[in-house]
Amino acid sequence: MTTTQRYTDYDTWAWLYNETMGPDYGKAQLTLLERVLLPELPTNAAILDLCCGTGQLMQPLLDAGYQVTGLDGSAAMLDYARQNAPQGHYLLEDARTFHLPSQFDAAFSTSASLNHIMALTDLVQVFRNVYQALQPGGLFIFDLNHPEQMQKWWCGKIVEGEITPGYAWRLTPEYQPEVSEGAFHVEIFQAQPLASWIARFTQPFKQTLYRLLSLRRLTRFRLRLLSRFEKVEPTWTRSHLTYRVKGHALPEVQTALQTVGFTHIVIQTIDGDPTLDANHSAHFICHKGSG
Repeated sequence: MTTTQRYTDYDTWAWLYNETMGPDYGKAQLTLLERVLLPELPTNAAILDLCCGTGQLMQPLLDAGYQVTGLDGSAAMLDYARQNAPQGHYLLEDARTFHLPSQFDAAFSTSASLNHIMALTDLVQVFRNVYQALQPGGLFIFDLNHPEQMQKWWCGKIVEGEITPGYAWRLTPEYQPEVSEGAFHVEIFQAQPLASWIARFTQPFKQTLYRLLSLRRLTRFRLRLLSRFEKVEPTWTRSHLTYRVKGHALPEVQTALQTVGFTHIVIQTIDGDPTLDANHSAHFICHKGSG
């Protein structure tokens, strides 16, 4: 798949990500940055948000006085990022091929964006590009879903999804341990004009049900309904997007970081626990030497 095709696919997903997963994932990731990154930075530090997506993390950092640049390969993702954080700077670039001078005090990449880099050689190149963009003493923080975690949780079942009056979506991840590769499937349903009087009559009752199912304590029932949503709402249009990911072995990732020059590499959970298990993604904290 060419870069153009790859990022066209991400363009298709941008509106949904901006409405749903982007804001939700951003809350936990901002807490991580406030704990491990921001206390280490000078006032008005320059920060690179690598694979920034729709930019939900950028505005809080801009509000705190930092200079933030968002880099992403999807033009549609960046369009939403500009709306969400108008004062940011933006670069439409591929993480594998961008080249910037040593100008940033820190860089981060969140929400397992780097799992979309399928080859270890390409991941090394990403690390090299980030290393070059950092000033001496700069920090690089990113997270990855790792093989043990993916093998436990990415088992072909719906794990997330929502139902709104105008659209619904469901996300189904799968993982093949024999090749350390997986994919997540995003299916989107969009409402159409109601053609029959029966549909118009029943729709208010359905919408009341959908609002109730948005409650967190009813997640299990919402996912069950989403698993057969095409039968519940047969007139809604349905589209299917698939995104491939790689389960990079953590020792290989650490070696790749060391190869390009990063030091003092710490791996922990999002809560700071140095013991990783199948229930948590891996968060890397890396330093560029000051010499």
